[in-house]
Amino acid sequence: MAKVCNSTPLDVSFRRSLVGQNLRDWNQIVSSILDLNLTQDPDTFIWSLNSNGQFSVKSMYAALINNGIRVSQEIWQTKLPTKIKVFMWYLKKGVILTKDNLAKRNWHGDRACSLCHVNESIQHLFLDCAYAKFLWRLVHCVFDLTKPTTIAELFDQWCGGGGSKYKTCLLTAAAALWSTIWLSRNEVVFDKCKPKTFLRVLFRGTF
Repeated sequence: MAKVCNSTPLDVSFRRSLVGQNLRDWNQIVSSILDLNLTQDPDTFIWSLNSNGQFSVKSMYAALINNGIRVSQEIWQTKLPTKIKVFMWYLKKGVILTKDNLAKRNWHGDRACSLCHVNESIQHLFLDCAYAKFLWRLVHCVFDLTKPTTIAELFDQWCGGGGSKYKTCLLTAAAALWSTIWLSRNEVVFDKCKPKTFLRVLFRGTF
């Protein structure tokens, strides 16, 4: 490293000439190390985003936000148990282990929904299953809110249906409904229970 940096131009040769984007990338690398000063001291890692040189999640988060990356906060700002927030985050990302996602991991079991026997997917289980439709129908009747058509629509648009003032409340209500469906489904799958009645699922969700 010292031999390379102590020569002008840098003591680096390439088997092929650099052109176009490769040349621009190389010039950027060279310019970034022009002010590099080598000493005999041991190497140390310094986190440039913090004044004390130490890594912190806060500094990384601030750097991401300042560079225009949009980080969704609506889930983490709700007053819910952490495990429910994580569940909702997984649901938003589409990685909840419904049977279609398990099949993508080479699982070869029965792909039918445990509640209504249609092929299980995130879209089906939480929006299109008979149990989900029943719960969303009640939401429509009580609050005059139309059921979201997709998971993405719920997070991006549906929760704002009552105005920004009620966005967190609506997301909390959706979390209650979806976690209820997920728990009811898992009882059938893992505990070999019979599916609960619609009213018992509703009671669990509202409780």
